[in-house]
Amino acid sequence: MSVTANADKLHIIDESAAIQRHACKECGTHMYGRIENTGHPFYGLDFVHTELSKQQGWSAPEFAAFVSSIIESGTAPEAMADVRNTLKDLGLPPYDCLSPALMDAIATHVAANK
Repeated sequence: MSVTANADKLHIIDESAAIQRHACKECGTHMYGRIENTGHPFYGLDFVHTELSKQQGWSAPEFAAFVSSIIESGTAPEAMADVRNTLKDLGLPPYDCLSPALMDAIATHVAANK
């Protein structure tokens, strides 16, 4: 994946994190996450926020991952129950990790490499 416009507006939130989240310096929106660790089960994958695209044909969001990370950008911790309830009402199960299917894929990769 490559950024074709305004790449200078993006920065990596935490370069030591497994998923390096690229976010807008101005508004804080997370645009995509990249796996750079060659030993990681999802090495080479870019997690793209397709819900931000105006194009048709992208898969619909199925869950909300790392919900608590919005606290880092200023959401009050006491607002998190409302945020999680809103996501549930929208049909997006909230997680503070990856979805169960992706966590299973990671565990399968780790077991296969032991």
